[in-house]
Amino acid sequence: MTPSEKYVANLCKKSFLPFWSFPNPLGKKDKELCDVLVVCGKTIILISVNDIKVSNHKDKTIQYTRWVKKAVEDSIKQLYGAERFLKNVDQVKLKNRVTKITLPDRKKRTIYRIAIAFGSDYDFPLPMGMNKRGFVHVFDEKSTATIISELDTITDFTRYLIAKENFLVSNHLLLPEETDFFALYIQTGLEFDFPVDTIASDGGLWESYIESEGYGDWKKRIVPSFIWDYMITQLHTYHIKDETDSQELQDLENAIRIINQEDRVHRAELGLALDDAINRKSKGRMLLPQKDAKHMYVLMSLTQKNWDLKEDELELRCIVARYLNPSINTVIGIGIGSNGKDDSVYDICYHHIPELTDDFIKQAKEIQQELGYFENPKQSSNSEYSTKDFNGFGINY
Repeated sequence: MTPSEKYVANLCKKSFLPFWSFPNPLGKKDKELCDVLVVCGKTIILISVNDIKVSNHKDKTIQYTRWVKKAVEDSIKQLYGAERFLKNVDQVKLKNRVTKITLPDRKKRTIYRIAIAFGSDYDFPLPMGMNKRGFVHVFDEKSTATIISELDTITDFTRYLIAKENFLVSNHLLLPEETDFFALYIQTGLEFDFPVDTIASDGGLWESYIESEGYGDWKKRIVPSFIWDYMITQLHTYHIKDETDSQELQDLENAIRIINQEDRVHRAELGLALDDAINRKSKGRMLLPQKDAKHMYVLMSLTQKNWDLKEDELELRCIVARYLNPSINTVIGIGIGSNGKDDSVYDICYHHIPELTDDFIKQAKEIQQELGYFENPKQSSNSEYSTKDFNGFGINY
């Protein structure tokens, strides 16, 4: 990999986790498909990176034309070629020629194309990439580092790509840098109370935004979300092992994929709930699902008292939680704590239960009655999540 390709791959790995982000996958005749492939749920992101030095030609127009052709247009060709190849396959081989990545269903997948052009002095305007063959997002070094670092969850990142594509279909943009467009998106959501045909700026929107009070408030607001990020890293590091049983590994991956799809705002809410559960050593807590969500979380403190049977208790609490919440189909259990000897650890379990059968309901009721799990819930809520704390505490986040 070239230094620029490695840089982009590491950014993606940090934001989207190793089992979602794959450098230099193989395509037709085992030739490189693209520089980075991201696969998450129904989403596929194709990334092509070119690092091209600007020529020494005296004519600035010729410099620009040559650079765009090699740095941008060649990447766009690669992206369209990669997409054409993916239309006929369900798996992609990685660079080791052995590992295969299963792709989303062909009829349900959504593909995003990103061309990253290194080598300019930031005074070259980047083409927007609108084309009958599909929109291509074109970033340079600055915009790549800024956008992937600021939108460092897969949900926030793809939400931006969608908003940008939809906006530019019906509006004209005259902004000198991608980061200026990003600043506009952050501040307005690209939603205006008046008709917009053209947006123009002399630049500096991003630099002004990061100096603003609003940006400072945002950074403070998301501090609690980083405990959720830390937990994801720990779960991935300690539980995704090659020697893990295949079905167990699949369940773990499914759970961590769902956890990692929470956006930054929701991670802040979840982080507060997680931190409070740790501090209060809650025996068991359900985090009620968001509107229209099909999954929910159960948090449980791990202590010396429940250490030996912690996996069984977490599993049983999840079963009861599923019974009590018929609108969802998936429960993810997260255990947090220590046995007093080791550092704090995170345990996890995953239950996908599409239907509440009579036998399942009977089993869940027996567990609830015999063990007392979630028998007398006390509910409290905040703007996004409600929690049920079963230690007798009603917590407002």
